[in-house]
Amino acid sequence: MSFSAVFLALLAGHHVGDRWAQTDHQATTKGAPTLAGRLACGAHVASLTLCQMVLLAAVAAAEGGLAPVQAACGLALTALSHYWIDRRRTLAGLARALGRHGYYQRDPEAMDQAAHVVWLVPAALVITAPTPVAGVVMSGGCLLVLAVMEDLSRRGRTVLEVNRAVASATA
Repeated sequence: MSFSAVFLALLAGHHVGDRWAQTDHQATTKGAPTLAGRLACGAHVASLTLCQMVLLAAVAAAEGGLAPVQAACGLALTALSHYWIDRRRTLAGLARALGRHGYYQRDPEAMDQAAHVVWLVPAALVITAPTPVAGVVMSGGCLLVLAVMEDLSRRGRTVLEVNRAVASATA
């Protein structure tokens, strides 16, 4: 299967999963720093990944060929990155660490969607990798990038917490 076909299937699945399959409860709860928030986010990611898998299978049936190891790795990558982004505080912290917090505060939806779409590129590359080993190695590299993002996010959240503490102490 071609990279373009895989990317478009993932993108369409993302939009269906984010807009149509996501419940109101999931949308309003998934960012909460609670067990309910984590469960809602997990349920949302599961339904979104199912939407991507169905569309990917449809494209594979039309074009022929889908390597199961690469497909599983690519879908896992979209699921992990989507969960990370949708926990909200993670993306807010990353935006803060990268000097983009003002923009994030003005338009968090745009930053959220941009982050999701960016992660579809490496997922499509993993799915179209020439061998299972290449797909697994690329997935590992992507997980390292996600780990760096988490580290930066934690640093950014620390700055946010310090700023809030200072603001409340001076108020």
